[in-house]
Amino acid sequence: MRNKKASLEISIQAIVIVVLAMTLLGLGLGFIRGMFKGITGVQEQITEDVRAKIGRQLIESEEKVAFPRSEITIKRGDSIVFDVGIRNKENAELKYKMKFNAVSVAPANLILDTALEETENEWFQYSKSEYVLPPAEFDVRQIRMNIPTTAKAGSYFFTFDVLNIETSVVTDQSTFYAQKDFFIVVIG
Repeated sequence: MRNKKASLEISIQAIVIVVLAMTLLGLGLGFIRGMFKGITGVQEQITEDVRAKIGRQLIESEEKVAFPRSEITIKRGDSIVFDVGIRNKENAELKYKMKFNAVSVAPANLILDTALEETENEWFQYSKSEYVLPPAEFDVRQIRMNIPTTAKAGSYFFTFDVLNIETSVVTDQSTFYAQKDFFIVVIG
């Protein structure tokens, strides 16, 4: 008789332990889910803050392009995401495309590893689509810069070009709407 009572007690204890474990697991998962929702909300708020800051910078400075900084230092194999702002200061709709151009590299004994177009495609990830911007409005675009592990350490000079597109294809007839110079310093 005592064996049956003891086994019943162990079974009840096992059930209680399982119920408590499931409850704690549920509470833990709920807490973690809440934390990730909070992080997503913070990230969205930061994105909106950056957009607003770039918009203010474009309006206050009377510039056509807001670029994050004139020199970016990065290790080989690393990547960063940055925002650029483009403001239409014309009285008509602006049709534009963005483009990066490798201009030079220092020290002088370094050469660009690939053709200029390949450097743009390999180092910068962004939409190459045509955009339309109404008069007096601005856009904020995100660009990912990936430095290949094969890149040589040095200072690379680039231009960020905003092209005013007359046709649907970038040609020699495309005119520069705005241009910003910047340096990428590759280390490591």
